[in-house]
This record gives sequence, structure tokens and C-alpha cells, in this order.
Amino acid sequence: MLPLMESWKRPNGLGSRSRPPRHPADRVSPVDDGPVLRLAAYGHSYVEGAAASAASRRFVDIASCELGCTPDNNGVGGSVSTDTALMVAAKPPSPADLYILMTGLNDARLYGEDTTGLTAYASALTVIFDAFEAANPRSQVIAVEQPHLRVYSRHHPYDKGSDALIDAYNQRLREAAARCPSVVLARVDSWGKSAMIAADTVHPNDLGHREIARAVYCAAVVKSLS
Repeated sequence: MLPLMESWKRPNGLGSRSRPPRHPADRVSPVDDGPVLRLAAYGHSYVEGAAASAASRRFVDIASCELGCTPDNNGVGGSVSTDTALMVAAKPPSPADLYILMTGLNDARLYGEDTTGLTAYASALTVIFDAFEAANPRSQVIAVEQPHLRVYSRHHPYDKGSDALIDAYNQRLREAAARCPSVVLARVDSWGKSAMIAADTVHPNDLGHREIARAVYCAAVVKSLS
């Protein structure tokens, strides 16, 4: 696996620069490379940055830096998709150039095999995507598929998940995204749960946050070229 910064190339649709991308902590100024765009992120604790060793190592911050964006992080630890839907309904998102959504993990862990969880998840996605479009019809939306966890049996009542359930929720996400032209999926193909999950068995460590950021960045490249 290549180091993060050696393998990324900035998408033309989100600005450009000639020199290699840098870690957020190394940036001199957020506007040193041209116009700064706005990125708004919503979802669960991964979005909030749980288990990252520093704010600059959260996947939202890394992706924002590499895409030349100013982040607006609205992640809420422990939230399910319907919580996020209620959030954007109560307080519509501010206009942004790029929206990131990562939700569904806690739905799967909380509801388990109960199919009402999947149904509610699909409905919540519609509400959230509609809210993003209403805020800025020309925005890009990156929906992040949930990687697998190391262990699902801890942290009651969020202890009913499984790889199969995560796959089912990701499939529902794909179906919702297919109905929304502005949405592109970010899949963490290089995920390794043994190496990228923190000791709590749920949240990404720094390496995990880097890989999720990489997936977001690559999805933005695909969208900008489409």
C-alpha cells in the first residue's frame, strides 16, 4: 500500500495546484493554493473523528485539506441515520461545495436483523440527500460506505451488528445513491480491520482515518471527471 500523500492527485473539479498535497498539520495557510471551497460532513462518530490521535488526523480534516476545502464537521458520535435526518430537517445544511455523509453503522449495530432498521435507513438517506440538494443543487455529495468492524458484540445496545448486516446497509446506500445524480459512493477498498480499527474495536485509528480520507478523495476525483 502506497503512503497516502504519494498516491493522491487533486481532482480538477475541486481546484488544482502543482505541488504535492500535504498533511493538514504542514499547511501554511488554508488559502495558499487558491480559492478555498466549503465541505460539510454529516454522520456518526467516524465523521466526528473518534479515535483519531489529533484533529488534523480525522478523515474529514485530511480530505478537506487535500481537496482544498474548509471543513464544517457536523458528525455526532452514537447517532443513527434518522438522527442525522432529523438534524438536517431541523437545521437545513448551509450551502457547501461538497457534502460528505457516513451513516448506517449504528443502525446496523442497534437494530441487528430487524428489517425496520433498514427501512428507516433508506428513508433517512432520502431526507438527507434532498436536504443537501436543497442547500446547493450544484454540490457534490460523497456517501461513504461503512467498512467492517473487528468485533460487533461489545458496547451494548450497539452490539447486534455483523459483516453481513453492514453489507446489507451498504447495499441500501448504493440503491439510494443510484437515484441521486449528485451522489457518488466512496468505498474503502484498501480497508484492513485488523490494522485500521482502534483498540475499542469500533472506531478507525489514524491509519483507518487516512484510508477513509483516501476513499473520499478518490470519489471526488471520479465525480469531478464525470
